[in-house]
Amino acid sequence: MATESVKSTKDVKKNKMFKPLVVLVGILYIAVFLAVTTPLLLLYGPYDNTRKVFISTLLGTRHAYLVNDFMSQEEINKILGVNNQKAEEPKEDTTSNLVTDLDKIKVKYTSGNEITRYDIHTDRYNGYVLEIKNPLGVKVAMTKYLGKIGQKTSEMAEDHNAIAAINGGAFVDESSDGTLYAGTGAEPGGFVISGGNLIYPKTNVKRNNVENVIAFTKGGQLIVGDHTLTELQKLNVQEAMCFRRPNIIINGKPQVKDKMADGLNPRTAVGQKEDGTVIFLVIDGRKITAPGASLYDVQQIMLERGAINAGALDGGYSSTMYYKGDVINSPNAWDGERTVATAFYVD
Repeated sequence: MATESVKSTKDVKKNKMFKPLVVLVGILYIAVFLAVTTPLLLLYGPYDNTRKVFISTLLGTRHAYLVNDFMSQEEINKILGVNNQKAEEPKEDTTSNLVTDLDKIKVKYTSGNEITRYDIHTDRYNGYVLEIKNPLGVKVAMTKYLGKIGQKTSEMAEDHNAIAAINGGAFVDESSDGTLYAGTGAEPGGFVISGGNLIYPKTNVKRNNVENVIAFTKGGQLIVGDHTLTELQKLNVQEAMCFRRPNIIINGKPQVKDKMADGLNPRTAVGQKEDGTVIFLVIDGRKITAPGASLYDVQQIMLERGAINAGALDGGYSSTMYYKGDVINSPNAWDGERTVATAFYVD
């Protein structure tokens, strides 16, 4: 009897032994279950605010197809509240009616390269601000591998012996399998002006096409909003690139009303104070504990820093800030810093 009792005890202990394969299968099952159900809950679940943030965030990236392929535009508009706007209320984007008033900017500093850095830390993102006193030192760089691949912001900065730089505006590219917006930064979107010269495009120039721009005049004043090449040349613009709406601030007037506009993402923006001081802003995001900032957040930061005009640049994987020889933010691209078509730098 004693022998049988010992055997029974051993069998129980053997059955209770740790089985790594069983645990691994269990973890894999949970992971697959969450991967399948979480997007469905976020897209179709009962949590309206969470769903709005999720969809706005995706639509603000080059992966917008993950929403558009599953939902109609009518459904998207309903979730985002587009159909809830009253007819008499102004549209979110009123920039088409606003023209930057250059008289509001009185450039105080036209020499030197003084830059002051500020760091921002919140429970949703980390941000980095560079304030450049002399706006005449802000220039545009473009990839030297035009049509093939972009360059990292830091590489463009080093090519121009820059003190500081941030990634630039829109780009259009295509991968070898025909995928548009593949993320290589091969060519800028719209047009690019540097040193007072149109450096992109060189052929088939459409001077009367309206583009949303971030530009600097010869006097160092920042222009944001919708303009044609012809208009910018009349304003004696020296540096310019293009990006999509909405703009952030024009003539001291905030342009973003929706606090969750464009979701939570890494951000890059440029602003200018009344005395001409230029504000470079980069915000990190797409991390579990720090998802990023909305365009409204960017607007509030710019307002707090005294910006009279401000415009958004390409965010997401592109958001990069270079300062004194180092990339000081944490770019979200899987391999670190992403290649882009253009950058603003300070010489």
